[in-house]
Amino acid sequence: MGDDFQSLPVLDLSRLETDKEALLAELRHALIHVGFFYIVNHGVTKDLMDATTSKAIDFFDQDLDAKLTVDKIYSPTFLGYSTQGNEITKNKKDNREQYDFANDLPDPWSPGKPEFLRLTGPNLWPADVPGFKDTIGSFWTAAHGLAERLVSLTSEALGLGPNGLDDYVVKGQQHRAKLIKYPAVDALSPVDGTQGVGAHRDTANLITLLYQANMGGLEVQNHAGEWINAPLKEGAFIVNIGTGLEYLVHETAIATTHRVTNPPAGKGPRYSIAYFHGTRLDTVLRPANVPDEVLAQKPTNVVTDTKGFQYAQLYAEDPGTYALVNRMSSHRDVAAKFYPAVAKAHGMDLNIGNSGY
Repeated sequence: MGDDFQSLPVLDLSRLETDKEALLAELRHALIHVGFFYIVNHGVTKDLMDATTSKAIDFFDQDLDAKLTVDKIYSPTFLGYSTQGNEITKNKKDNREQYDFANDLPDPWSPGKPEFLRLTGPNLWPADVPGFKDTIGSFWTAAHGLAERLVSLTSEALGLGPNGLDDYVVKGQQHRAKLIKYPAVDALSPVDGTQGVGAHRDTANLITLLYQANMGGLEVQNHAGEWINAPLKEGAFIVNIGTGLEYLVHETAIATTHRVTNPPAGKGPRYSIAYFHGTRLDTVLRPANVPDEVLAQKPTNVVTDTKGFQYAQLYAEDPGTYALVNRMSSHRDVAAKFYPAVAKAHGMDLNIGNSGY
């Protein structure tokens, strides 16, 4: 178990019943020295994962006009549909379509309240995909339950006890997920490039669950700066930590840089489903009291893409505003419609690509 890695570890959650201490040791190593790992025997049924994939394909196969009825531009929550190339990473277009969803919650915002409260609200559900809402909602519920388990295990593995991260999440808060379609390169224009999503780290959340539904494409950067392929593993989730967890554990666990490339010509589109377990947005977050013996394992030779979290001080002072600004940086059209004053306050040019938030 050296500091570098050439593949992602695989953790079998069924070992919680028979070999928990060894499993927690493996999880601790994965958190500190890799930042990514597969989980198997996780309890989310293959039938549900297949059904969710099927509904994702049904949604993306609709005519563009149908998909645009649930475009993000209609909601300040940034939930809903994004067209091919609408999102940007590092000033470059991401070649993917996506549909963002969450647990349905009422809109808590009214004039005079903090602007970040507008991130919470109801989903934009498509009207013409039978069974979509029920299936996608069932997936969210299953992924959320799994994420809560994993956050507790993460807390335990890092010496904080099973409930050591509880105060950083509010029961009933909104956690986001997304359905994603990456077109193969032969479905793109030559000027589009092959960036499915550019090199980045998941921002301000605790953990991400990723299901690669039909093929690989994810690449993870190891400590030497090499790109390591994360191939499809049937029925498995890939888990990675976000910069929120990194901050809360004094950078002992590092949010690892990753990217996705579009499928090669002739392979057809790649579908994936991601769930993001976020931290609370309503209060200043102070890092946890991580034991010295865990802090001592902090790696010193990690290559990371720090640009994606260059406003870490804002996250430390005001997580809600940070979350809002981060969303605005990726979706300038929604920002221009709903948040022009916030953009101006943070020096964001809504007429250009990603400015590095």
